[in-house]
Amino acid sequence: MSAAYDQLPDGWKDYLEGLEAIHDIVITTGGVSVGDADYIKSALKKVGSAVHKVIETHPISGLKYLNVNQSFTRNIVNESQGPSDHILQFLFQHISKPEFQVRFHWEDNSVAIWDNRITQHYAICDYLPNFRHMNRITVINDKREK
Repeated sequence: MSAAYDQLPDGWKDYLEGLEAIHDIVITTGGVSVGDADYIKSALKKVGSAVHKVIETHPISGLKYLNVNQSFTRNIVNESQGPSDHILQFLFQHISKPEFQVRFHWEDNSVAIWDNRITQHYAICDYLPNFRHMNRITVINDKREK
């Protein structure tokens, strides 16, 4: 998403700087929770929607990146629905360009590692009837040591 940020048209970087967006997991399922419904409902009650800056800076690389995605980003804070939808649709179309994508084709013993903050990923279920084993690791504190 840093490449997508770098390639924004003139004026958009300045316009988006300082904007925040609401991210909400419930919109990914049309309001119907998947998986362990009780766990998800409990988590959403506890956390609710999250507000994130539209442009973030990666704590390690220092690169700016777009922090929106079509699955979770609901609307721009302090914007009415129409302008918010316009901004987000522009960004969703922009980040979906092939030049910002990597295609990974799984083979036996493949390993893929990515940083969820700066990578949008879409899992294609092209391995059935086989199984794919995945381990997810979340870094709790990744601030650069001084």
